[in-house]
Amino acid sequence: MVWVGALLLVAGQVAAKEKMIPLSAQDADALRGKTVALTLHEPPSFMAMTAGKASFALFGAAAMASAGNELVRQNAVPDPAGLVRDQLGGALAQAFGAQLLPLDAAPTKAVKPTELAKLHGDADYVLDVRSGGWNYAYFATQWGRYWVGYSVQVTLVETGSKRVVSNVACAANTINDGDPPTREALHANQARLLKHVTAALGARCVQLLGRQQFQLTAAHMPVLPPALANTLRPGNAPADVAAATDMPAPVTQPLDSGEQLAVAAAAMTPAPVDTVAEADVTAAVDAPAPSAPLPLPLPVAVAPPRSADPAPAPTGSGGTNWRQWPARSGL
Repeated sequence: MVWVGALLLVAGQVAAKEKMIPLSAQDADALRGKTVALTLHEPPSFMAMTAGKASFALFGAAAMASAGNELVRQNAVPDPAGLVRDQLGGALAQAFGAQLLPLDAAPTKAVKPTELAKLHGDADYVLDVRSGGWNYAYFATQWGRYWVGYSVQVTLVETGSKRVVSNVACAANTINDGDPPTREALHANQARLLKHVTAALGARCVQLLGRQQFQLTAAHMPVLPPALANTLRPGNAPADVAAATDMPAPVTQPLDSGEQLAVAAAAMTPAPVDTVAEADVTAAVDAPAPSAPLPLPLPVAVAPPRSADPAPAPTGSGGTNWRQWPARSGL
């Protein structure tokens, strides 16, 4: 079991339970040779959870977002959504002959299928990839050691019918990935390790979504970059992974009282969620996509046993979970 936290909505919203929508064989055939537009989104707030900030509840949650966004801005930590979009988009082109249009020049706030379809009347489909949340948090048994989490949602919309062809989200973390780093290590050298870890978690989601969402064969699966195979050990990874990822978070803005309440709710109410087995693929349904994913929750986990030389974490390990969110709350 992996503690990935509760998926919460801001006050007044009701979460409708929806099913995941893997790409069906019929829709895969219809995709062949069609044009696919690629959207761009601003990243969500990065939640930097420390024991000190967690003890201050509402104000601590706001401080987590502020400190995390400042960390991302000062060190130009890229949004892993770019890596996910590039690799999955390339796989769709290779597997189905889809013709990818240039990436949108400006970020959009559109998340609903009708909104996404309206953006691109020039395309047959829209591939919408947006980060749901990213964070680091301390372990309950080792306050000086930290795990990192990342979540992303991938939606494919047919523009003519405004129908959601496929919609799945992935949440990955390093809770079970070996010897956890200190916060100082994550920040060191312009956050080099944090850049590596978030990119590696994005790459882990690419592998899971390629298999589970788009039903890709081994011949068409995106290649996992060797430098990203181990989430916590960069190895020969370059210091700057921005070329394979996306734009950094915007300059930190103060949160108003309503936003602070939403941030605090997401940070303070963890709940266990079981990892979904690869064989448990829900049948595709013609349901609308959720408006957007929630920010990644912030559980306090038990640290794994430390070792002097931990083995590389396998792709799609127990720290990866795929599911669909019914709504999104911007932090």
